[in-house]
Amino acid sequence: QAVMASEHNNGGWKAVNNFLSRAMGWLPARVALATLAWLGFINLHMARVNLSVIIVAMVKRNTSHTVHAQCHAADNGTLDGAEDDIRRHLSDDITYGDEEDAEFEWDVTTQGLVLGCFYYGYAMTQVVGGRLAEVYGTKWVFGVCVLAGGVGSILSPPAARLHYGALIALRVVQGLIQGASWPSMHACVARWIPPLERPRFIGIVYFASTLSTAVTLPLSGLVIDSYGWAAAFYVTGSLSLAWCLLWFSTMYNSPAEHPR
Repeated sequence: QAVMASEHNNGGWKAVNNFLSRAMGWLPARVALATLAWLGFINLHMARVNLSVIIVAMVKRNTSHTVHAQCHAADNGTLDGAEDDIRRHLSDDITYGDEEDAEFEWDVTTQGLVLGCFYYGYAMTQVVGGRLAEVYGTKWVFGVCVLAGGVGSILSPPAARLHYGALIALRVVQGLIQGASWPSMHACVARWIPPLERPRFIGIVYFASTLSTAVTLPLSGLVIDSYGWAAAFYVTGSLSLAWCLLWFSTMYNSPAEHPR
């Protein structure tokens, strides 16, 4: 029975793989590669920057600045006026999440760690990413980078609810894996793209990172407004997983591996 179930699962995956390959088959191979890589970088950057918007809805109003300033003002005998100035300053410069939806009481230092820890891992794997792609192929290295972003986004809400340290650890691991993404794409360009076409390919594909920011920030805001902050993680993560299905089904490491 286990063997039959395994064969059934393999048959289902092959059917999906064949369907997606035929669906992409009408595109020239390099056009299909550019399209998938472009969408891949959108998803990569989406998983990186989504927290910048979502954290506003996650964290409760931080009163530590007000308390500190009020105490300082009390020492100088100007509490009432200072309190009014503080409240006016906070309302002008800081937008907080809905208090009913916000779950966490993180101070500014904790928020900074949560936002910045991704890059601690990201910087460590930049050098090895290209070599990994040479050994294992861009299909797997770049694909796993996007997969890590999708899985990391989906796991972010439970990690944050467990402890902010769990979210920090998750983001560091996510950064470690995604650090190989850009170097791995360079290896792909060297194998797939003729020298005269490389500037155009690179310009189109890498532009996706900038475009992703313009898409992710308003998209996350709309989802948060309608369904809550956790849903924004789930939406961006699901988009990455959907891309991975298409990438792993239709991508090849080199023209020599391509069936055409």
